[in-house]
Formats: sequence, structure tokens, C-alpha cells
Amino acid sequence: MPIQRLALPPWHKRQATLLYHYASLEYLKGLLSLIDEWIAFTDRLLDERSGLDATGLAHVNWKPTSTAAHFSTYAYAAMVDFRESVVRQIAKRSFERYSGAAEGQCERMLREYAGYPDSMLWMTHEQQAEFKERAEETFKYAGEITSFMQRPCNVDDGGFWERWMSKRALFPRLPRFRVRTDVEAETDKPPPRTGVYVPQEDPYAALQFAWTGGYGELGPACTFNEIGRDALAAVGREGLWGDEAGLFRFANQQEYKGIITSLGDPVEEAWEAPGAVAAASFEEKPCKWYFVEMINDEYEDHDGTYAGTGEVAEPKSRVPAGEPVPQSGFWHTPARAGSRRYFKQGDTFPKIEGSDYGATFWMWSSDQSDPKL
Repeated sequence: MPIQRLALPPWHKRQATLLYHYASLEYLKGLLSLIDEWIAFTDRLLDERSGLDATGLAHVNWKPTSTAAHFSTYAYAAMVDFRESVVRQIAKRSFERYSGAAEGQCERMLREYAGYPDSMLWMTHEQQAEFKERAEETFKYAGEITSFMQRPCNVDDGGFWERWMSKRALFPRLPRFRVRTDVEAETDKPPPRTGVYVPQEDPYAALQFAWTGGYGELGPACTFNEIGRDALAAVGREGLWGDEAGLFRFANQQEYKGIITSLGDPVEEAWEAPGAVAAASFEEKPCKWYFVEMINDEYEDHDGTYAGTGEVAEPKSRVPAGEPVPQSGFWHTPARAGSRRYFKQGDTFPKIEGSDYGATFWMWSSDQSDPKL
């Protein structure tokens, strides 16, 4: 029987927050804005430097590939293609279709045809530096879409930790989520709804985003292997993946020497340990998944860490009237037929007056579907 989990552990809440952020239409439109600013900057450079090609070819021994004209013909066209690809992706979102951002093709074209990042002779050194900075910012931004939308998605717990630690300032509060045990999916099959999914039986496997508009199947769950579980036991959940000293000691235990390595060599510096241990800590398994629904306009405070503080406790599934609601979602009471209704976390469960059932107890509904949808 799958575990009927009502709440996500803290690290899964962070993962769900990141996935919905990077999959959002707002984030994709932000990429279009970055590309437009980059292209506008490049347009200005081409206008300013267009008269230098003849001088460079005649007096500085430029090759034809070193000119602004060559850049405009080949590399600039790749930038425009990149932009058009993002415009198409924005249009496809209305059909619930997602994909990587295609930044890799643009970067390859710049390297092949323009000498990117350091040999674009028709620019000044200052212009090259700014062009490179804008390009790297755009490619990095786009790369987050590609990381989570490529099939199969292979972002593991260490990858989520790294992103959370660099982006957590964007999320002063976390959205509230509910695990929809009535919406199930399977690895390698199209999901029934577009959104985030959590493995049914593994609290440490990474979440994934999947969609219904084609080629959006869930991949195998990426979870801890034996080394990963041993690392977890050694440094605790809060020590993954930032406890350099603890992970260094773990990596240098006799049983792991030669297995946990940094670029093929023994881990000799503490700063190498997190990456080396993470590289050896995961495996993939097919599984069944539950849909993770983001609740509109509901948020919760958090401590900023990835693992969260304290033990992860499951909310009560049977709560007497008069007590606060432990988890947003649909609840019902046997004290009244047809009592199923939605409560927000923190609301107070009402008492059913005049019931022959006796004391009123509210129970988590196994059906979390919204009748309005």
C-alpha cells in the first residue's frame, strides 16, 4: 500500500517551490526580456563598429571570421533564433507543452562562428566583457528551465540543495501545497495533470515537474543509494549538502576510499567533499507518484534552510471540533452526511450540532479533488 502522506517534508516543499517557479510562464517571459536586452545591446555594438571591418582586414590582419559582418550573418542570427524559440515556447504553454530553453544551441553557434567568449576582435575589451556577462546571465537563466524541463529530468537532491541555497532570497515565504493522493501518475507515462509530482513511498527522492501536452512523462525517481543513505546517517538531513567537514570525514572512511573521489582522485580537501559525495550518492528507480498542488494565495513562513528545523511530523488525520485545521485541504465528518468541504490551515473545525453520531471529529478526505474544477 502506498503511504498516504498528507504533508511534504521541508526539503520537498523547497523543491516544489523551485519547480513551480522555474516552470512558470512568468519565469519564461523573464528569459525573453533578458534576450531582448542582450540583442538590443548587440545592435548598438554593430551600429558603432560596422566601419571597422575594412580597416581590420587591411591593417590588422583580421580574418574574415573576425569581422562584425561575419558576426551579424552567423552569430547574431543564432541569437535571433534563440529568441524566436522562446516566443514559440510561450505560445505552447496555452497547450500545456513545455521544453528546454535551447540555450545550448545558441551558445555553440557563438563559439563556432564568433570566437565567443574571448576572441571577438571587432569589439573593444570592455564591450567583449559586457557581451560575455549578458550572455552568461541569459544562458544561466535559461539553463534552469532546461534542467527541469528536459526529459528525463535528472536533478537530484544535491542539485535542488544547490539551487535553493542560491535562490532562497527569492522566497521569503513558501507557497502552501497539498498532496493529492487522488491524482496518481507512473514513471514513463503521461501524467493526468500538469504540475509537480512526489514519489509515493520515498521521502528522499527528488520531485519532478510533468505535463500533459506531449513528451512530459515523469522519469524514474532519483533517490539515495546505499552511499547516500550512509551519508545521511553520518551528517543528518541538515548536513546534506553543506557540511564540508562532516562529508569530508565520511568520504575518507576506509570503506569508501576509492569509491568516493573528486575527479578520479581521493578527496583531499574539505571543499571537494560535498560534490564528491553527491556524485556517488544517487540511483534511479521507477515509481508511482502523487500530484502536488500549489494552493493559491496561501503561504507559510520558513527558516531559510533546505532541510528545515525539527522533525517532520505528519498532520493529524482525525481532529476533534474546536481544534485548528492542521493541513489545508478537504475534510469530512461522519457526524453529517455530505459534510466534505475545504478548510484552510489554521481555521477552526466546527461542531455539528444535533448529530446522533456524538462528538464531532473531522477526518482527512482521501478524495482531494476540487468539485469546482
